Amino acid sequence: MDIGTEQQQGDALSEGRRIYLGNLLYAVTPSNIEDLLRESGYGDSLEKLHISVDPVSGRNPGYCFVEFTTREAADRALESLPGKLLFNRPIKVGPCHPKTPHQSRWRGSRGAEYTPTFQRWGDWKGSPENAGRRGQPREEQGPYAAVQHIEERSSRPRSGINTTQLYIGGLDIMINQEHHDTEMQRLLEGFEYVAIGKRITPPAATRSLPGRHHYCFVDFSSAEEAERAIKALDSRPFKGSPLRVRHSTKRMPDLDWKKVTGGPRDSSQPAMGGQQGRQDDPDRRERSERQRAIMTASSWRTGPNAN
Repeated sequence: MDIGTEQQQGDALSEGRRIYLGNLLYAVTPSNIEDLLRESGYGDSLEKLHISVDPVSGRNPGYCFVEFTTREAADRALESLPGKLLFNRPIKVGPCHPKTPHQSRWRGSRGAEYTPTFQRWGDWKGSPENAGRRGQPREEQGPYAAVQHIEERSSRPRSGINTTQLYIGGLDIMINQEHHDTEMQRLLEGFEYVAIGKRITPPAATRSLPGRHHYCFVDFSSAEEAERAIKALDSRPFKGSPLRVRHSTKRMPDLDWKKVTGGPRDSSQPAMGGQQGRQDDPDRRERSERQRAIMTASSWRTGPNAN
């Protein structure tokens, strides 16, 4: 984030023009939020959205920040927007306050030298032509570059597997995004990767099983690099449990550029199903297959797996 952007955000905070929107479906796109604000009468007073878009899954983190042109518009939004439905889910709204100094829960050994693999957060308002391109400073990436990366990957013909994207399972719960990103950078050192997706938390029933079950998806620069990573990392011990590394079968997010930047869209459904990540968890599929086999057996109620 450059000095000019920090100054603008600081001005919006100090002037009370910045608010928080939460309880968003992960599949909600920036244009969906813009539509809601326009339909609520804030089209002329909306200045920008500050939002994160994951470059692998297309997901937002469940919240974003909205900046208005005036304090009066922000105050009206704080009063009128709570409970508004976005894809049948009520949004949460609150004021934003400047951050207070605090001790981080986790600081990597790289400290101030830490550089994120992909800078997800950024301001949405603006021209797509100004989006971060490969080779530009990471601070210039943000949501436009994330959408562009997904669009580029989606345009590549492929079969049932994604030859450049890997599922990496057997991970522990993360402390925060920096912890996850740093840990994955160390794990993938020596490989050419483009984007590391967020770490995904499995269902409670899965977490109760022995071993480590968190996972993420990683986009590699080529199919050859992805294959090399599989051979080197699959079944490799990691914090006491073996890693599970294989090709992803996850369908690429439906993030059509025209839809995301405000073109015609089908408002009946979000751009991407919220359960997509779970469906692609190989361990989850294997458990489901075993469960179906048990349930279809004549003795399933009295068998050893009845519980």
